[in-house]
Amino acid sequence: MYKIFIDTNIFLDFYRCNKNDSILALKPEFEKYQKFLINTMQSRDEFKRNRDKTIHDFIEILKKQINPVFDSNFLSTLDEYDNYIQNIKAANKSIEIMIEKSKELILNIDKDPVNNLYEIVCNTTYNRTDTIINKAIKRKYIGNPPVSNKYTCGDEIIWETILEYCTNDLIIVTRDSTFEENFAFLKEEYKLKTGKDLEIVNFISDAIRLLGNEPSLELEVAENSILVENKNLNDEFLQDRSYWVNIIYSALLFLGGEASLKDLYNKIQDIISKDYSNFFNNKNVEATIRATLQRYCSTSKFYNHKMDLFRNVKNGVWALNNKETKENLLESYN
Repeated sequence: MYKIFIDTNIFLDFYRCNKNDSILALKPEFEKYQKFLINTMQSRDEFKRNRDKTIHDFIEILKKQINPVFDSNFLSTLDEYDNYIQNIKAANKSIEIMIEKSKELILNIDKDPVNNLYEIVCNTTYNRTDTIINKAIKRKYIGNPPVSNKYTCGDEIIWETILEYCTNDLIIVTRDSTFEENFAFLKEEYKLKTGKDLEIVNFISDAIRLLGNEPSLELEVAENSILVENKNLNDEFLQDRSYWVNIIYSALLFLGGEASLKDLYNKIQDIISKDYSNFFNNKNVEATIRATLQRYCSTSKFYNHKMDLFRNVKNGVWALNNKETKENLLESYN
């Protein structure tokens, strides 16, 4: 029988679902497959920790939506002025209410639909021991995947925990590149350790299909909603030259114009830890980097047809495209 491990980021993405009703509708689906689901103490800690940060991030976004009220003698003479003032004040009031409710949600965890969904997965949670932590540290020093950023060994602890306790065929649901890009290595290691098979998929619905079943329509709608929202967020980041395009470009310049994704991730972590601290603990950084590389690469199917800045040398290796210069990049954002 398969077991299914769902990466923390998959659940954090559920906060981007359009409606709470979409999350509540998933509860029967998760309960149906609960006997297949496993979790680790490390993952649980990561979810609880990043849950708070994710909600705080949304609160900061809401604060930026509060509109100033332009009060001037000239505007007050216009017929539409009173209606304008009323609409602005009503919108600001709604935003303030949402901010307060979001703050309450952080403290009242039982009212959080995403957290309640996550608790179903926690029914079988593998313990984290000192032995596992020591193995994870050793794995990091050796350089064997999965590889976290250089400041933590969270992914290493998760993998060592799974190796210690899981004795079934395993499906990992993740969009984290450290698992996907090292699939062959991890699959062989898991086989040697357990004698069982390992599969890695990007969506919970794909894991359910590997069990031989069809996922619910509600699950697929929720996952599609998340994909659309993530794309919208990436588009918003790319509108500001101080964000990802310049960060990635600067990192590649520092690394000599060409680098593996692993080296690029590490360099970008250095950059954002110094200059963009609000991104530092965001576990979606790697996915955002990959999306940005694809959108500014003319050979990618996700190319945005704006600027051809990056080139995919081979799997896991990216370079600056010599057809574009740093001056072009800066000029396009002025």
